[in-house]
Parts: sequence; structure tokens; C-alpha cells
Amino acid sequence: MNSAQRLGSLDLLRGVAVLGILVVNIQLFAMPVAGVLSPKLVSELQGGDFIVWFVSHVLFEGKFIALFSALFGASIVMLTQIHRSKGLDHWACHWRRMAALGLIGIAHGVLLWMGDILFLYALAGMLAFLFVDRDVRYLLMWGIVIFAVPIVAYVVAGWGISELPVSGFVALASSAPSVHEQVVTAVNAYQGSWIEQLQQRLTEVATRYFVGIPTSLGWLVLGCMLVGMAGYKSGFLTASWSARSYIKITLWGFVVGITLSIAGVMHREAYDWEILSGFLIADQLNQIAIPFTAIGWAALVMLIYKQGWLQKALWPLVAVGRTALSCYLLQTLLCTAIFYGFGLGLYGELTRVEQLVVVIGVWLALLLAAPLWLYRFRMGPAEWLLRRASS
Repeated sequence: MNSAQRLGSLDLLRGVAVLGILVVNIQLFAMPVAGVLSPKLVSELQGGDFIVWFVSHVLFEGKFIALFSALFGASIVMLTQIHRSKGLDHWACHWRRMAALGLIGIAHGVLLWMGDILFLYALAGMLAFLFVDRDVRYLLMWGIVIFAVPIVAYVVAGWGISELPVSGFVALASSAPSVHEQVVTAVNAYQGSWIEQLQQRLTEVATRYFVGIPTSLGWLVLGCMLVGMAGYKSGFLTASWSARSYIKITLWGFVVGITLSIAGVMHREAYDWEILSGFLIADQLNQIAIPFTAIGWAALVMLIYKQGWLQKALWPLVAVGRTALSCYLLQTLLCTAIFYGFGLGLYGELTRVEQLVVVIGVWLALLLAAPLWLYRFRMGPAEWLLRRASS
């Protein structure tokens, strides 16, 4: 399979990932973080809102971060091969690229949106690069081990907490700050001026960077990057496998992943959506489901890509994939203009069904903008900046 075909399969999957990740990220744009950690903290979660949350949780939550991370790992291998073929110092090129991405991520997280993932990709990308010459089996082994570390840690923590006497458990739970107070503070800030938003965002970004990354998110991203490297080297992410193989992987991935995520939802229901139990058990079931459902999505997209007659129809998605970084940042600009105080100020105002309408609107904007941009230019503006930084 030639280089153009390989890039086409990766770009299509990257385009799907850009759109899919907004199904989950819209919650961080539209409502306080508490509503993502435990969905019943900010609404009753009934009727259409429950259906939207359920589908996004089972099919999208965590799965598209995993896909993005795997694709990032694949791109590290691909770019290293390109740099070596041109006689460039691939180490220097990579470090400059990660430094530039990290700076973009910090600016994105501090100035615009607390849900930034680019800074983490830069950090994890520096570590993942140490594995760039490893074989498929080695990459898969360490990818799985790294991914599993926080899951095992939280399960052990859950067992430890369950052994606490009732008085100790109550004291632990009561030490948490008032959720209602956090929600009100966040809504007031993001419906206010940019300065008010900045003050709130700095706290949330610091929590994400200094707590979320080392305790869970960083392990997921790095582990999936290594698996993505293996997926690229094995030909899985370049649509090199047989259609029959992709069909089998799609079916098994979705069956196992969806079953685990639904089991987590059932646990939440059984324990009346209690927060700590939901985090330590239900969320971990969904974490285990992530690689299965993500590989199901990837195999499905590879299967679709292999249908040559669909190539023209898929061009808008491929275009989004080729401008993935620019489209990711454009998502932020569009969504903050809708939800934050310097725009329409709808933060905390929309139901989950209404948020889904916003998602579809942003999808349409990206599917129109990306092809039009590439009609005039070879790459997106953010992609151009990264290329300049690494050259």
C-alpha cells in the first residue's frame, strides 16, 4: 500500500475522531465539570437527556480520546520515517514539534478552554518517542500495561475505602466541597467577562494538568499512543488487513466494550448514582471498555475506507482529518462563542438534547470549512505552524 493510501486511512479515522470527541467535550463547554464526573449532579437526567448521555457514555466517552491518542502515536512513527528518509535529525524535529504543540496547548487551555488535551499530547509524545523503534509486540505489551495502571490503582483504592468503618467513610465524603457551590461558581464565571472566566479556568486547568494527568488521563493517553504505534506498524491503521478481519474486530470490539460500559451504568442505577462508588467501580468498567470500543470504531472506519466507491463521499471527513489540529481549535472557538459570556452566554442553560443540536451544527461547520480551506491551501494553519516549528 502506497503512502497516499496510508495517509488517507489515517486522515479518515482522524476526521471521525475530531467529530466524535465533541460528543463528549460538549459537556465541558456547556456545563460545570461536576456534570461530567457524575451526570445527575447538574440535572435530573430523564427522557431525552438520559438517552443522549447514555449513548455518549457507552459509545464515545473515553473512546475518542483513545482513538486520537492512537493516531498521534501512529503519526510519530510516520513522521520519524519521513524525517529519516530526508536525512533530518528526527530527534530534534520531534522535540521541536512537541515543544510547539505544548505551547499551543497551554495557550489553548489557559486563554480559551479548560478541556485542552494538546499539552498532555506533547508531554506523552515526548515519552512515546522513546519507543518509536520498538516492534509491534513490545509496543502492545507496554501500551496495555501503562493503560491498566490507574484502573488497577482505583480498584485497589475502592477496596480500601470499602473497608473503612462507617464513621470514617462519612468523614471522607463530608470533606468534599459543596457541589452546588462549585456549580454556581462555574456558571457565574463562564457567563461573565473573559477575566472572570480566566480566574475560574486557571483553577480547572491546574486541576486537570496537575491532578488529572498524573492520576489517570496521562496513563490512558500514553498507553494508547504506544498501541497506535503498533497499529501503524502492523498495518491495522493503514487499512492493510483483510475486510473479514476488520469485520470480526468491529463486532467483537463493540460487543465487549458496550457490554462493559452498560454494566457500569447498571451499577450506577443499582447504587442510586452515588458518586464515590460510581467513580471507583462504574467508571473503571467504562475505562476497561475504552480500548475494546475504540478498536471497534477504528476497525469499522478502516472497513469503510476499503470500500473505494465511497472515497468521494468521504472527502469532507478526510479533509477534517487533514486539518485535525486546526479543526480541534476551531471547535473551541465556535463552542466558547456559543456558551461563554463574551458570546451567547448559554453556559449551564442548555439540556443535553440541546447540546447535541450544537454538536451537529459544529460538525456541519467543520465539514464545510475543512474542504474549502484545503481547496486553497495545502494544510491547516495550525498544522503549518507545527511543521514550521519542527523543520
